[in-house]
Amino acid sequence: MNNHKEGGTIVGETAINSETEQTAAVNSDPTDVTTKEIPVGTVLGDKYQIIEPLSIGVEEADLYVCKYDEKKYTAKVYKKQLSIKPEIISTLESINSPYTASLLYVGQYNGLTFEVFPYYENGSLKGKTLTFDELKNAVIPCISEAIHTLHKNNIIDIDLSPSNIVLSDDNTGAAIFDFGISSVIGHKNADLTDKTDTTLEYSAPETFENIFLEESDYYSFGIALYELYCGYTPCTTVQPLLFPKDMPKALQELISALTYFDIKNRQNKENPNRRWTYTEVQNWCNGKEQAVPVKTEKSMPAYTFSDHEYKDILSLITAFANNRDDGKKQLYNGSMSAFFGTFSPEIAEYCIDAENETADTSEKDDIIFRSLLYKIYLELNGFYWIGKSYESLPALGRDMLEKLSKNDESDYEYWDSILDKKLLSKYLTTIRLKNTELSTEAAASIEEAAFTLEEAVTELETAHISSTNKRSTIIDYYTMAYLLSDKKLFNIGNEKLRDISDLNEHMKKLLASSYEEFEDFCHTLIDYDDNLDVRFEAWLIALGKRKELDTWKKGLVN
Repeated sequence: MNNHKEGGTIVGETAINSETEQTAAVNSDPTDVTTKEIPVGTVLGDKYQIIEPLSIGVEEADLYVCKYDEKKYTAKVYKKQLSIKPEIISTLESINSPYTASLLYVGQYNGLTFEVFPYYENGSLKGKTLTFDELKNAVIPCISEAIHTLHKNNIIDIDLSPSNIVLSDDNTGAAIFDFGISSVIGHKNADLTDKTDTTLEYSAPETFENIFLEESDYYSFGIALYELYCGYTPCTTVQPLLFPKDMPKALQELISALTYFDIKNRQNKENPNRRWTYTEVQNWCNGKEQAVPVKTEKSMPAYTFSDHEYKDILSLITAFANNRDDGKKQLYNGSMSAFFGTFSPEIAEYCIDAENETADTSEKDDIIFRSLLYKIYLELNGFYWIGKSYESLPALGRDMLEKLSKNDESDYEYWDSILDKKLLSKYLTTIRLKNTELSTEAAASIEEAAFTLEEAVTELETAHISSTNKRSTIIDYYTMAYLLSDKKLFNIGNEKLRDISDLNEHMKKLLASSYEEFEDFCHTLIDYDDNLDVRFEAWLIALGKRKELDTWKKGLVN
């Protein structure tokens, strides 16, 4: 980890800045200021020269890489005329920890406050995923120490997230970077400067009631760890959290304990049903056994819908999904927002946003309503659309294959609506499925590329828009069915082909046995007018061979 201070003084500066600049930074009105990218070469504070932008146009500030005395630094330029409180500046100045990035300088540029921190070559962890070992060895112990250090100095971070965590240049440790809206702990809770700058996805439930505790930072830490392992934040409206199957049990327990909702036992250290903080995290890091808080469902009052009483969110949302017309009435007459407002302001806000999106057509309202349900419960794995429900995408795919094999056209309009409205890609984005590789090892002479379900679905939906005849449409249906089904087998005669290598091997055997059999087999795949069998063409597309097929077809024309 970098040493940010030498001999107890800040590198390159013996004081944060002049008193005049500190006062201006803190006491200015916190109004938004329209900012332009600061030109390369600009010198901040008479010494930190900007050499390149680091992160521009996002969140509450812009970041730049600066240089001073042949050493790199990070400058944070706020978009508001409000910066860190003076008491936090003085406290951070006194902290000398390898786990918290030192605040080196505070100043003004064109009326905007800027701060200077050490430069970390690896950048923040925003948008990155780490292995369990990386989290356990580098991130968890270091960030726990960083939070503990801040708390010992009466500072609550408030906005801890992957964006505010950096890896050391040697990848062996981590540090908290950026304390822009941190608050000094008061007698009862934190004195927050500007709550609007907090990131809701990482905010502890008590912060929605304007209560900021040390436990609040550990809650944010738990959500950050979930994201750093999974690549996305969990649905915090549902308790207990739902974890992917591949997440190690030890990490699940840690995150569950860090994000435990109930804080009424926080002062009773003998009661295991309380949110974990520093001591428990240290025990976890050291492999010491300890009681994990009992996972209880977030309290939800009963909701009566269609003459049935529902007492948990999943059952209620599933009922809405299966009864869309009555469910939409509940949304658009304000019943849903009023109900959720009594115990979950976050869900209530989702409902209000959906109410305000009310469209002119029933079809658009269906999409708004459907999107809301998946937003309320991200792990709602069933596929629901206009009166039909499937327990999963593979179930939908298998149903399609069965109907297609029987030439049953009853669901053509339904499948068209799914493709036209791009509901598959929206579904995959909403429930955040991990990439599923659809192609397998082919013959050595064929170059295969990784093909993910998300990519394949997007390609299919785009192609469907340009379908001009029934044959193309049927190919789209079969492609969709193969993609979604967990059985991507191409059945021909007595053969069940899994991939291109199976096809090649089968054709080699036929050719070695009898040329006539080989020729007959080829004509089952392609007729004398060079039209591929629709099932075969769709199967190849599902395996990621659309480009090769398009090239082959162009060759026939030429």
